[in-house]
Amino acid sequence: MKSITLELTYPSGAVYRLGQPISVSVVRSLESPAQSLSASFPIIKGLLPDIGVGARLLRGGAEIFSGFCDQQVTREDEKGRTFTIQARSRGGLLLDNEALPRTYYNVTTREIFRQHLAPYGFSRLSVPRDHKAGIFAVSKGLCEWEVFCAFCMRAYGRYPIIARGDRVAVEERSSAVAAKVTNRPGEAGLRYLRVEDTLRRASVISEMILRDRQGNYSRKLQNPFGNPWQVRRRRFVIPAAEYATVPLADGYQQFLTAQRGVHVAEAVLPGWADLWPGDCVEMDTGGIGRQGAMTLWRCRWDQSSQGEYTTLTLTSRAYS
Repeated sequence: MKSITLELTYPSGAVYRLGQPISVSVVRSLESPAQSLSASFPIIKGLLPDIGVGARLLRGGAEIFSGFCDQQVTREDEKGRTFTIQARSRGGLLLDNEALPRTYYNVTTREIFRQHLAPYGFSRLSVPRDHKAGIFAVSKGLCEWEVFCAFCMRAYGRYPIIARGDRVAVEERSSAVAAKVTNRPGEAGLRYLRVEDTLRRASVISEMILRDRQGNYSRKLQNPFGNPWQVRRRRFVIPAAEYATVPLADGYQQFLTAQRGVHVAEAVLPGWADLWPGDCVEMDTGGIGRQGAMTLWRCRWDQSSQGEYTTLTLTSRAYS
């Protein structure tokens, strides 16, 4: 295993370095704009770290995480003294900051980006086109990321992601295979220690009924992705304020979210796999079948005394 170093930046700009962690994990996920870090270190007497602002994790000298400290915990028990830090990448600022409630008129995607994401250090945006919305309402209680997500779902029928290099992307996922997971002899690819393939019928929503502006539940929607498993699972929905002028978009995003749970695969790999949520990963697992191309939903890396592992969670490309 490669050496691990945590660089903790103090408010003064000074950097405190810790090595040889007891355990460390980094999580990247399409569910959140923020990557997360959790790391525990033994405390050497007299060398207790001060409160940190920034956190940077290096693996073999290469950066694999950079962000801001959320929490530091020091502990003493029969096993000794430990220091544990939890941190999130810059995307955490988009979750922690509430958006100003307001109503936009004739607003574009890039203007929403400038108002709600750019102030937190994001400068790169990739969209199919610069969509204009006649009316777009920002409700009280939404965070900055939720506002941008709602606008993108209305405009493009998909959620944005934070890609490599803090690039904000609202685009079709690439069909280029970033990695292949297989243990087949003679085939190149990432080897796995364990794989699971789950089909979850209970995730499907078969029918949704939307409330109209008069307060009546008058608009019935059937699952736009079909219902081959003959599921009966109904929801009554009050469209959120940001979807007031396009309530069907709210229904669609709820159907889409439910569908993502229908087919989920998980693979545990030895070592470090530098993959990113949204990557196209081909699964060919022999004994439980050839799942084909799937979208990487979550990538979790762990290192401890038990070894070094990367856990991939994948979903159907049709719903991601």
